[in-house]
Amino acid sequence: MVDLRVQTKLFIAIAVNIVLFIGVILFVIKPYFVEKSIEQDQAMTRDQIESVSEVFANHRSTLERILVDWSVWTNAYDFVQNKNDAFIENNMGEETLDNLGVGAMIFLDQNQEVVYSEFNQFYELDNIEEKNVFLNELVRYVNSSGVTQSAVYGTDYGPVVFMSHPIVKSDGTGEPGGTLVLIQKIGPDFMAALSVQAKTKLSISPLSHQRLTIEQDNQFARVSLPLQSVYQDANWEVNFSVKRTYYTNTQTMLETGMLGLLVLGLGLLLTLFWTVNQIITKRLMAIVKELKWITKERNSRLRIRLNSSQRDEIEEMAISMNEVLDALEQTQKESLTRAFRDSLTRLPNRLAVEDMFMNIPDTSRSIGVMGIDLDNFRRINDQFGQRTGDAMLTFFASRLMFYKEEGFVARIGADEFIMIHPGWATEELLIVANQLVKDLREWGLKQGMNHLTLSIGIDELEPSHHSYEVMMARLDVVLHEVKASGKDNILTYQDIEDGSHYLQALEMERDLRYALRHDEFELYYQPIVSPKPFQVRGVEALIRWNHPQKGFVSPGIFIPVAEQLGLISDVGRWVLVRAITEIQDYAERFDLFLSVNVSKRQILDGSFLEALEETLATTSFPPHRLHVEITESEVGGNVYELQQFIQALKTIGVKISLDDFGVGTSSLSYLQSLRLDIIKIDQNFVKGIPENKFDRALLEGLYQTFHTLGLDIVTEGVERPEQLAFVLEYSGSLIQGYHYSKPIPMEQLHHYLRKTVITQI
Repeated sequence: MVDLRVQTKLFIAIAVNIVLFIGVILFVIKPYFVEKSIEQDQAMTRDQIESVSEVFANHRSTLERILVDWSVWTNAYDFVQNKNDAFIENNMGEETLDNLGVGAMIFLDQNQEVVYSEFNQFYELDNIEEKNVFLNELVRYVNSSGVTQSAVYGTDYGPVVFMSHPIVKSDGTGEPGGTLVLIQKIGPDFMAALSVQAKTKLSISPLSHQRLTIEQDNQFARVSLPLQSVYQDANWEVNFSVKRTYYTNTQTMLETGMLGLLVLGLGLLLTLFWTVNQIITKRLMAIVKELKWITKERNSRLRIRLNSSQRDEIEEMAISMNEVLDALEQTQKESLTRAFRDSLTRLPNRLAVEDMFMNIPDTSRSIGVMGIDLDNFRRINDQFGQRTGDAMLTFFASRLMFYKEEGFVARIGADEFIMIHPGWATEELLIVANQLVKDLREWGLKQGMNHLTLSIGIDELEPSHHSYEVMMARLDVVLHEVKASGKDNILTYQDIEDGSHYLQALEMERDLRYALRHDEFELYYQPIVSPKPFQVRGVEALIRWNHPQKGFVSPGIFIPVAEQLGLISDVGRWVLVRAITEIQDYAERFDLFLSVNVSKRQILDGSFLEALEETLATTSFPPHRLHVEITESEVGGNVYELQQFIQALKTIGVKISLDDFGVGTSSLSYLQSLRLDIIKIDQNFVKGIPENKFDRALLEGLYQTFHTLGLDIVTEGVERPEQLAFVLEYSGSLIQGYHYSKPIPMEQLHHYLRKTVITQI
């Protein structure tokens, strides 16, 4: 949200709060009310179940009372015993059944045979045979089930409520005379009557659930109530539905409420957005627009326009901004004064010089420039005190102001000054320079300082060189040459343009950097051979530079410059990578090792080890085929760093060679402590062989010593057959020299190695 406008951020913040509010309703309040509504619906369902159970229980109780009234009756007892027709005439008939509210009444004797049965029109049995079949089926159920009180029984005519009771005398004496069975058909009228009592629509079906079951959807709770909970035996269940009134009402209320909240939140969001935009954002954007205009115009006198009719916080902010602009304008004036003027001499400073050149008008005339450095100013400060030094600077600044006429003078450093004059040539500047030298010397004598001197450089800038950078670069060159020549001198750029060592060093630096970027270097390889039998054992990589304009540049010239400029690490990295890349295939094919040189700077800054590990990892060059050569002059000093460097190379598996042995002052014990693998004897020991007896004796002793120490030897500079014969007589040294080959480029090395293999065959 960093790049968003304030009104957008406010809009998002309000929207987030509304979303959070709705989220609280959805995930906290809504679940609570839904849960409560579910609990209320469940309670209502339980009440309805109890109501339905109670309705069936009441019906069962009614039938049981009728059953008991008729079965515990002496007249009924006498009827089943004697089968008298008077009982039937006086007590039975469809009207009796209608009054009792039963569908059928059956009297059985002690043998469970039907004595008499009475059916009302509810059953609509067509003939006697159907009625007898129905009666026989009921009698079988009574005999088989042993039910003596109540049951729900399924027949071909649908389910019926079945109740039976023994027929006994009213006083309870004697054995039961038979059984009275009451039948109540559970048909549509029966269920409709009970539905009215239960206040819900009931239906009956064969038993499919062994226990009370409640199945719910979003609107209804569907209940299956087994009638076993009401009657002693029943394979039927009552089904009814209870509308989930609380749940549906709560859902409807919440959905309507959420829609209302959404509409209200959207309206609130748009209203707040419009209000903030009109009252705050528009006014703030107007202030921002004016600030941008002030910034663009860079006019410190411009201010934000105020609205006198408004006196709120935004207007106070605008007033405060104007006050800040007032303070900035004042500070800018003070800062410009300090930034472009030296506080001591009150002369313009280096920034003023740069600003002056940026605003200098185009002209075809040359510009005269004179740079002045007070020699040994630090020593004057230390010897005579800072107050005297400040007085000297102040005096010199006054003399510059005196001589500048239409020119420009400035103090550009602690003891450095500059004079720029568009209309003067070198001759006019030389006159002023000599006069300044004379004035300073006279002032010094008055102060008791016998010899005050100046280093002065003069240049005449052509129109094509009218830039601050060119001017300062040329002045630096001239003043550098003046100081290098011993100070107390006046030189012009034209005097040193062709013979300046400083310019040559700068040019060499530029050329070296260009050569590294544009791959102007190349590698030559000098073979290192084993004479008996003749075999090329390795090659040493040597850098060469063929300058596009200057031609071949000796390594003895550009390598020291690279060392001095700190470029040797980049050069060394290039040599390592290029040599391993070019020699890798030849090293495997001809069983060669590769020698590369490393400088002291590469050892100390760690660049060589870093480049080595990276190159070996990317090229898979075998480390044991790489020899790293350290020149003897690098051994002195930095012993600990050198030992750590060698240890790191040995850990990698690289061999260590000491190059140019004999030109330094290293002791043999010191060399052994470095754990070297190879000693390369410098060619100066070989030049006098075999004529010089001292060189012969010294070289013979070195061979014996190095063999005793277990070091491998490479003898450099072998050029003549008699030199080779001497080396072969006193050692098994490897040979590197012009006798076998000078350093050659990669193409010639390829042919040399092939010729060597053919010769061996």
